Amino acid sequence: MSKTLSRFRFKQFSVSHHRSAMKVGVDGVLIGCWADTENAKRILDVGTGCGLIALIMAQRAPEAFIDAIDVDPPSIEEASENISASPWSDRLRAVLCNYSDVRSLLKDGDGYDLIVSNPPYFDSGVVEIVTAREKARHQGELSPLSLLIGSKDILKQGGSVAMVFPSELSSALEEEARSLGYSLMRKCLVRGHEEAPYKRVLIQWKYNKGSSDPLHVPLDYLTLESSINIPTDEYRSLCKDFYLKF
Repeated sequence: MSKTLSRFRFKQFSVSHHRSAMKVGVDGVLIGCWADTENAKRILDVGTGCGLIALIMAQRAPEAFIDAIDVDPPSIEEASENISASPWSDRLRAVLCNYSDVRSLLKDGDGYDLIVSNPPYFDSGVVEIVTAREKARHQGELSPLSLLIGSKDILKQGGSVAMVFPSELSSALEEEARSLGYSLMRKCLVRGHEEAPYKRVLIQWKYNKGSSDPLHVPLDYLTLESSINIPTDEYRSLCKDFYLKF
């Protein structure tokens, strides 16, 4: 008899993530908990993997309908099962879909209020991508920049894009975002502990469709652990509605 694989359990839902290209990880939980969902009625999770971010969105935005897309069939199969087992299956759908084809999911004239993603960021330089995880993390059709470019056509007026990526990419992406017509809404640098460098950044941009927003946006900082396996108070506060240990 085969061994039953365990599920990753959160306070209001659980997920299986053994077949998905991208497993449950800190980056996905962080961007899911941090992204501003206020007034978001229609949300898109790009590169959903096992459906983690989409499920966090469903819990945080009780009136929103969420589309979760991925190009990896096993990921969509597993995300669909996780969605079906959740309390919000009537507001979530997992779809096998390229990001460039997302418009087919929308009615004419419709758009998303929020697009959220933990996009691929590891440019491995290899031509042949062997494993599903390598495919998920390789900057091909989907990357932080291509996500910004593609989002322009499917966001509602004033809609936003939130994502997490390595901090060394931040300056270049922020410059590209401004040139595309986005304005910075929020930004948070993340590090593992007090002695560590800030290796991740959480960013949310608003798409103004041509208008500019010169307002200064304060930079926030998040440290995850005060000591080994001891979460900081700010990390607990951000993820307290999800992690069992918080």
